[in-house]
Amino acid sequence: MAFSWLSTLLFLLSALLVENTQIKKNVCWDNCCLFIENFPVRLKELRTAFSQIRDYYEASDELIDTALLDEALLEELHSPFGCHAMKEVLRFYLDLVLPAAVKDKGNDFKHPLDSIGNIFIDLKANLNRCRRYFSCKKTFEIENITNEYRKMEGKGLYKAMGELDLLFNYIEEYLVRKRSH
Repeated sequence: MAFSWLSTLLFLLSALLVENTQIKKNVCWDNCCLFIENFPVRLKELRTAFSQIRDYYEASDELIDTALLDEALLEELHSPFGCHAMKEVLRFYLDLVLPAAVKDKGNDFKHPLDSIGNIFIDLKANLNRCRRYFSCKKTFEIENITNEYRKMEGKGLYKAMGELDLLFNYIEEYLVRKRSH
């Protein structure tokens, strides 16, 4: 059931990307615009790093019915408060999930986890630096996701890591929508 929803989401995101790539490419004159225009390369790096660890986390993720990243988050990302929502989700992964993943798998997954973490750090820094470009307004609260994660105890790590590909799609959709500014 989760896979059909995910497949539908990926199809819609692909259609959105195809539609947006057919639009004339933005001419950027500032670093914030350039960051967004160049982010597809970083997104590819995220997906490549995750592909190296996906099977491990998704195998355990299927045992958990509750989603951490759901359509409510995607709606928040589409709202005027999307920038703050994105920063909060990145903080959740940087402060809770990725350190737990490093502790769980140590050197086995060091390179992909470091790659994902470094790109998330860079994305968060650019969201802060480009606050005006992204029209950052604060209302999104990460507590619901954090509380669910903690309720899952040790399984929350597998759920959060298993949903990274969905987060990458959300990040991509958020930044693609910002290209039209």
